[in-house]
Amino acid sequence: MANTDDLERLQERAQSLDRAIKNLDHEIDRALDAMPAGTDAAQVISYMRDRQNAQLGFMYDLGKTEARIEDLQSRMREQDERGGETRSVQAWEVEVPVTVEDHLDWLRPALDAPDPRPDYDHEERHPRHDGEEQLLKEMHREDREPEDHLDWWKR
Repeated sequence: MANTDDLERLQERAQSLDRAIKNLDHEIDRALDAMPAGTDAAQVISYMRDRQNAQLGFMYDLGKTEARIEDLQSRMREQDERGGETRSVQAWEVEVPVTVEDHLDWLRPALDAPDPRPDYDHEERHPRHDGEEQLLKEMHREDREPEDHLDWWKR
């Protein structure tokens, strides 16, 4: 509730500043209309600058106050949304029972089963390595010229 009180206080402050700005506008207009023809120009200019500076100060304060109002409103919206999300999650947790099952139970039989592949010696090589060995033997033969393996594109 503190946020609501702060928001109301800031909105009242913004309304007060807005009224002060409008009052200064009216005061400046009335002063210009009521100014006698023989009045000293320096005195009028000084008065107008004072009123305008006061008005600019109020406008600056009003801008800061409105920014704080927007920030507070967005934080309050986020809290309301977060509360709705929390309630939704709690309702979902009540509806969905908590399971204690392991989600990888379907994999356990395959992991526990014996390996169906026969045990290979580490010395035994994969068939694709046989071609590599043959190529190496051909390259190291000195009595014969190695085959041209770049002729694949000729075929």
